Amino acid sequence: MPGLPSILPQPTSLSLRPETWRGGDTLTLSFDPGLERQASLLADYLKNENQVTTQAAAGGALHLSLALTPRPLPANQAAAGFMDEAYRLTVTPENILIEGASPAGVACGIQSLRQLLSGQRAPLTLPALVVEDRPAMAWRGLHLDVSRHFRTAEDVRRFIDLAALHKFNVFHWHLTDDQGWRLPVEGYPRLTETAAWRDGTLIGHQDQPPQERYDGVRHGGYYTHEEIRGVVDYAAARGIHVLPEVDLPGHVQALITAYPEFGNSGQAPGVRQRWGISPHTLNLEPATFAFLERLVDTVAGLFPFHYLHFGGDEALVGEWEASPRIQEHKRALGLPDDHAVQGYFTRRIHEMATRHGRAMIGWDEIIERNEPPHEVAVMSWRDSYKLATPPHLKALQGGHPLVLASCSMTYFDAYQAEGEAKTREPLAIGSFISWEKVYAWQPLADIPAAQQAGLLGAQAQLWAEYIPTCAHLDYMAYPRACALAQVLWTGTAREPLAAFRPRLEHHLARLGRLGVSYRPLSP
Repeated sequence: MPGLPSILPQPTSLSLRPETWRGGDTLTLSFDPGLERQASLLADYLKNENQVTTQAAAGGALHLSLALTPRPLPANQAAAGFMDEAYRLTVTPENILIEGASPAGVACGIQSLRQLLSGQRAPLTLPALVVEDRPAMAWRGLHLDVSRHFRTAEDVRRFIDLAALHKFNVFHWHLTDDQGWRLPVEGYPRLTETAAWRDGTLIGHQDQPPQERYDGVRHGGYYTHEEIRGVVDYAAARGIHVLPEVDLPGHVQALITAYPEFGNSGQAPGVRQRWGISPHTLNLEPATFAFLERLVDTVAGLFPFHYLHFGGDEALVGEWEASPRIQEHKRALGLPDDHAVQGYFTRRIHEMATRHGRAMIGWDEIIERNEPPHEVAVMSWRDSYKLATPPHLKALQGGHPLVLASCSMTYFDAYQAEGEAKTREPLAIGSFISWEKVYAWQPLADIPAAQQAGLLGAQAQLWAEYIPTCAHLDYMAYPRACALAQVLWTGTAREPLAAFRPRLEHHLARLGRLGVSYRPLSP
């Protein structure tokens, strides 16, 4: 594929023409109303990556247009705020035209042009061509855990820009967990003073050392509301929705350390320094729900995406079973068992979200023993667990919008080699997921055709227990995210692995020019 126009993910169609477009060190740029942010984005890419300046001029060498008629989307996709991302990229000897069905479609076209110009400096050249392109799936996401290892807002923006390069359109921002809380909430100052910091971090793998050791280094941080708004705006210009996650009623040890009155023992356990699942959960007291009201108000005010993620995973019931106050509340609320406490939290949080015109999404545990309202979306991750009904099928059968987050295919904190080769890999949580395995994934394989309309899309997860640096994050994300981008964009029309590999090799050179510390392909 080197020497030929190559775009990743593979476009729907690309046709070459015999002519050539040539551009100097200054290009004229024009755009339709409503595309100001996309025009600024393209100008920035040309300046920073190609050392080419732009100036506004009607009928210029570059033009961005909302010229394509948007296709109607399924109701659940439209309700979530997705737009038709179809675009057409036309290169003639006279100019380059990007036409989209929406600003998000134009943003996708810009990323294709960015790829084609990668590595060039003025004078720029491109073969004349026409790209017609559209995605197979609406929700194409990348998740980043900043609770276990904090990333600065600048690091997060870089992660988002690389996601945009691959035409992902959802950034799932995991903001809170047992090991750190990153979100300020007005009236609760100890969230940033206490919950955002831990006094040390486990050394090595949690399942390997005969005796646990900790580094004793204070670790943490949080984002100001101004930084969060900046990240959301940065993502929006690139056609990316930001999905915030505040995990509850489990994974709350950092929160309970700051505010013990929200827990079940009244004690501050300390922000967790090791990994794994904490036994601590929220209680059912009025003060806890007053905080949750303020929390939902805050999240809804900062993040415009339709869905707000409130976890719901791995909430252990031991503290609820042992708490007389929880048992008293259960009887008063008519909850049949301790697992129903989880369902009560889901219903209450969803009610809070709906007052802002939003909907809750949570991990698949929220439907394991409870039936939340139909509007509550499910992110299904437990595909390798022996459950009576696979969670993704149970969600669709219950009428819940579904996002696939398969732990066996899309958990990019897993090792990228197995056997002897695994010992030469950076420390990872376990398991084995190669880019080839990701590419072989068929997300729709076991979903009945009649239920596929309930599927919003899919995403990959980067849990950060064993990913302390940005270079390590690059290594774990790429090239697996390249493979997933192709899977989600092309669907059943994707090219064979043998054809994708040269496309990927060509693309990795682009990532190298951007300073991405990707994992080299296996021989």
